[in-house]
Amino acid sequence: MEYTRHGNNAALSIHVLDDAAMRALGFTDCVPEDWYLRKPVSDDHTTSLDVTAAKDGSDWCIDVLDEDFGQPYDYQWILSQDPDFAYARKVAANVERELRILADAGVLVGWKEGMYV
Repeated sequence: MEYTRHGNNAALSIHVLDDAAMRALGFTDCVPEDWYLRKPVSDDHTTSLDVTAAKDGSDWCIDVLDEDFGQPYDYQWILSQDPDFAYARKVAANVERELRILADAGVLVGWKEGMYV
């Protein structure tokens, strides 16, 4: 698999929609040149899906973060080691739900359920 400079799957891309559509999906633009989305993906809200995309579409990054430690939470690797790990399974289900929303809206391009992001 090829990776982007941010370590994401290079088979994916982000298509930036108009401002109203991006805001309707929950994106904010506190940094004027970027769209940013943060969605909790754990019941305890300590793990989040974070998506950053340059407004001109030139760059993007998708992260799943452990908010308590400010580190990536690689639920996909964890599940490859222990498929029954309940916390990682719940995070995976929630991340998939959020990615499906972005894909259905036309923002996340090339995504298929279960693929490495």
